[in-house]
Amino acid sequence: MPLENWIKCNAGDFRYSRKNPKLQRKKSETDAENWVRLYDEYIEKYDLSPLYKKMLKAMQKKALLELEYVDTWERFKLTQIEIEAERLKNMLVNNGDGMTIDESLIHLSKWLGYRLNIKETTVVEYFTILKQYGKNNKG
Repeated sequence: MPLENWIKCNAGDFRYSRKNPKLQRKKSETDAENWVRLYDEYIEKYDLSPLYKKMLKAMQKKALLELEYVDTWERFKLTQIEIEAERLKNMLVNNGDGMTIDESLIHLSKWLGYRLNIKETTVVEYFTILKQYGKNNKG
């Protein structure tokens, strides 16, 4: 799958999960099913990112605080809920690392010595290059 299609699916346009998304303009339920299957394959291969795991924990903590508030009606719980909501919001800004996929493509292209084309680069290639880039820049 081209990286461009992956980005569009992540934005909610599941038509791009098809092999040829331009053939049929209408969205269908099978598009969403295809996307879920593709994303499951991605998670199996790459696991959840540390940021995503951290976000899930923050969501869980916020949900538990909301349940506690409904149960006890303690106003202090509202403050704790707001703190967790703000933490979550900060994590969501540019995926928590301050860089968009387009910006990461610029850095990866510079590192590789050639331009990565969003329409030609596959998702597997992108995440493999990103992983190698991370490994090479840890020290």
